[in-house]
This record gives sequence, C-alpha cells and structure tokens, in this order.
Amino acid sequence: MDKKVKRLGLNLALFGALSLGSFVNAQETSVTGQEIVRIKGVKFVDALLEKWVSEYSKKYPDVLLPTVGKEGGDYSVEVSPFGKQKEKDALETGETIIPFGRYAVLPIVGEGNVLLGELGKKKLNGKRLKALFFEKDYLSGEEEEDSKGKLSGATVYSNNDSRSVSHSFAAHFGYEANSLKGKRIAGDDIYLNNAVTKDATGFSFNNLSYIYDTKSRQLREGLILIPLDVKKEDAEVLNTQNLDETIALLESKTIDLIPVEDFVFVLPEKTDAATLRFVKWALSEGQEYVHTFGFLRLDSKTLAQEQKQLSALETLFLANK
Repeated sequence: MDKKVKRLGLNLALFGALSLGSFVNAQETSVTGQEIVRIKGVKFVDALLEKWVSEYSKKYPDVLLPTVGKEGGDYSVEVSPFGKQKEKDALETGETIIPFGRYAVLPIVGEGNVLLGELGKKKLNGKRLKALFFEKDYLSGEEEEDSKGKLSGATVYSNNDSRSVSHSFAAHFGYEANSLKGKRIAGDDIYLNNAVTKDATGFSFNNLSYIYDTKSRQLREGLILIPLDVKKEDAEVLNTQNLDETIALLESKTIDLIPVEDFVFVLPEKTDAATLRFVKWALSEGQEYVHTFGFLRLDSKTLAQEQKQLSALETLFLANK
C-alpha cells in the first residue's frame, strides 16, 4: 500500500475516534474580541510562518496569530520538522499530523576549505558520505595532528539542538544525531554556516532556506555545496547554485544522497475551529509562499489528501459543537 495512503488512513482513524471532549468549542479571545491561534514554531521556518501570519491577518483581521518559541506556554498548533517521527508519536498522544511542506538538507563547506581539491577528485557517494560524517575521515584516514598541532583531516560540525536538521540528516543515513562525529554547536542551525566559513577544514550540512539567500536565490556568500556522486543531469542542476532550480529538481525526483523530510502541523487532541481554519488556509492559499522561503511543496496527491482530512476534521468539529 502507498505510504501516503497509509498515513492518511492512520490520521483519519485518529480523529475519527475522537469524542466530543476532544474539541474546544469555546474560542480563546483577546481583549479586542479577536480569536487567538497560538503557533509554536521552529526557528528555520519562522520566515514562512511570519509571512503566513501577515497574509492571513489581512484576510481575517478578526484572528490574532501570535507565535511562541520552543519554551513558549500554551499553543494551538505546533510546527515540527520531524514528520515521520511525529506520525509514530501521534498513535500514543492522540495528536493529528498534517504535513504542509518539505525541506531538503545538503552538505556544505566554506569557500576557503583547504580540502576542496582533494574532495573534488572523488565525489561523495553514500559510503564516503557516511565515512566522512559518521565513521572516519576518508580524506586522510583517522584524524591525526600535524606538526602545527592542527587536525589534518576534516572537522564535522553538527548542532545539538533538539529541533536541528542534524536529526533528520542522520536518520536519513541510518544513524542517530549523536553518532555525528566532530564538534557540536549550540543554538540555531544558521551557526553551522558560520562554523564552516571560519574553519578551513570544516564540513557540515543545512536546509535549503539557510544555504541559499532567499532573495537573490543564490548560495549564501562564503558557502560551497559538497560535490555529490549523483547523475550527471542532477549534478548540473545542483551546480547552477540556484535555489529555484534545486527545489524543482528535488520536487520532481528522489535523490538518495539528499535527505528530504516533511514539515508538519501537530494539532493537539483538543483543538478549535479557528485553528482548523488557519491550517486549512495554509494548505491552500498559503502554499503560494512555500517556495519563496526555500521549501518544497507537497506533491499534489498528498496535498489533496491532507486537505480532505482537514475538511473531515471541520465536519466532525461542527457536529460536536
């Protein structure tokens, strides 16, 4: 059975079994009488969320959509970058998972990296990529100190934040994030860019919205994509260093060496009509802005399935009012 169809069946089963108590009929309202939908975001999706909030507020000024950080208090809907894991968790929590887009992760170095020449002689295939990031430095054997006391091999940088793309990058290749070798940094994933541009032996990875400048649509200054052992036509697209061409490529086919993961809305067991309306808008009119901020859209079949699920949720909500 198609995995997407199975997921839809899972989610429909989850909310189909919900009782009257699973919905909150009384909307939270502000002092101005506006309905409030609190969105718990994730840092590298913030720009897209802010655009959605801006556009939605223009059309529905009676709804207030504040965003809260990872340590925020109560929220109406959460954005998670770990769609596959959240689908599993939903079986126990009673949450409903609604994918709304995808993000891709590519390996990067700084343009001053002294190992680029050596790397260019032999592009990264799956085996070499795993060796570089998880097992040993295939460029120069086990890391050893040279006469100046500096590492002669590659230095891998990853992020120890619980919502970092380090987790999806590692999982794609069959590892846990704590299996990534090298140095851990704290804070947002944007600091992975800083690490490799400052370290001439630094290697890392990031999502497209951080690798590319979403205004110029070109690679951010100082970054270079690590050459991957992919088909010639795919390598040619990646070599254009253009965000829109890269998105089009990754929406049209699956490339084993490039992790692609779902972003999802996580609706708690207790939800309300205002939240459902916003999520429904995000899967329709809101899709216009997904590419703008460096993300991939869902394929048309999956998008239609998720929209159908939301309509069923709305119907169930109204029936239980």
